[in-house]
Amino acid sequence: DANGNVEWNQTYGGPESDVAVAMVQTSDGGYALAGETYSSGVGESDFWLVKVDSSGNLQWNKTYGEQTEDKATSVIQTSDGGYALAGYSIDNGTSKDALFFKTDSSGNMQWNRTYGGSGGGRAYSVVQTSDDGYALAGSTSSFSDDGQSDFWLVKTNSDGNVEWNKTYTEQKT
Repeated sequence: DANGNVEWNQTYGGPESDVAVAMVQTSDGGYALAGETYSSGVGESDFWLVKVDSSGNLQWNKTYGEQTEDKATSVIQTSDGGYALAGYSIDNGTSKDALFFKTDSSGNMQWNRTYGGSGGGRAYSVVQTSDDGYALAGSTSSFSDDGQSDFWLVKTNSDGNVEWNKTYTEQKT
């Protein structure tokens, strides 16, 4: 409450390690949590989206991913009431691709995209833009001259197709 007293707390997950790293309050007063689950899914770990009501009661949960270790790092509720999740995959300890999933309001996947290149990439944050597209911030070494990771900004249209991407690196003086 306003005084810092616990009103409720809930635990979600299965028999393995499950981690929430991002959360948004949803338009219905509940919450959407995103992270990774080792308890279910198709890979070593998968994106995990959990939807709860305003009292923390589980409404549904979904997993998304590949046969790799997949980690969701950001979630937003989109203007159509669905959800967008950004993160990345790791294969054999090496960053593989930035991952981006779009769902409907029930968590059913509508589409997914991967972004990256020879050096892989990671998405850490996603926002919906005023044109109903998306912008993802992260890191990549795919376009670096020295093999080091650079700040990476990817702008997509409403279907997740890349409109442009830019890398930024510190200018040493």
